Amino acid sequence: MTKCSGRWAGTAVRRPRSARGTGGRSVWRGLACLAVVVTGQVRAGDPPAAAFAALEVTPGWALVQIGHGEQKRFTSPLQAAFEGGAFTLQAASGALFFKRSDEPDGFGFVNQPLEGDGSITAKVTRFESFHHWGGAGVMMREENTPLGRYMCAMLETSHSKEPQADAGHTMAASIRMRREVGPEGFRVQRPDTVTLPVWLKVERHGQQVSGFYSPEGKEWKLLKEAAIPMGAKVHVGLTAWSRYNIKGMATFEDVQVRSGR
Repeated sequence: MTKCSGRWAGTAVRRPRSARGTGGRSVWRGLACLAVVVTGQVRAGDPPAAAFAALEVTPGWALVQIGHGEQKRFTSPLQAAFEGGAFTLQAASGALFFKRSDEPDGFGFVNQPLEGDGSITAKVTRFESFHHWGGAGVMMREENTPLGRYMCAMLETSHSKEPQADAGHTMAASIRMRREVGPEGFRVQRPDTVTLPVWLKVERHGQQVSGFYSPEGKEWKLLKEAAIPMGAKVHVGLTAWSRYNIKGMATFEDVQVRSGR
């Protein structure tokens, strides 16, 4: 099912076998959602990235599906909806890889372009049912390719050894990023437990990129600051991923993209 502007978008669009039209022109309501096909560039010898359709979730925001991911874990596309001023993302596969930065990512990304310095912030009001290696957050990325440089400020389940009262996992704010393609991997998780709602932010000043979270959207706590070489044009937006067809769902409200300092 593929819909846009307040409804789900994320699976492949298929032309019906027959369609009614006027003057010989077929009428296909889903056509307005279809934009371009995205294939990411990967290293020589890697399999080509899967071609998915880029869909307009709401004016100015496109959902793209990028790469296969480590061990081809990205097997089902991200779904996204926009309604009542909020984005809701549902993921059942994928990953932003963090053990080695030369391992390609596989993920869905609701994004828009940003020129020069700027930031993206969002209030996360829902984060539920994700696999414990899943997550959701805001991201700034140089290229929409599997090996693009990026920083993602995100929420994930905390891998605490202490049993929880509800037999589940607590939630933590964390960072994943790629500064360059190589053996380095980077992931950091805050030791303190966070509760919803949580505000997330990624901002850039020159080559310095920083990720933050906030319990109330006013006082920001730094997750990581790093020099990440990116061109003048980047992509900013929302992402989510899970594992083994376990469907996680996250809702982002008050999403704001600002340019300049």
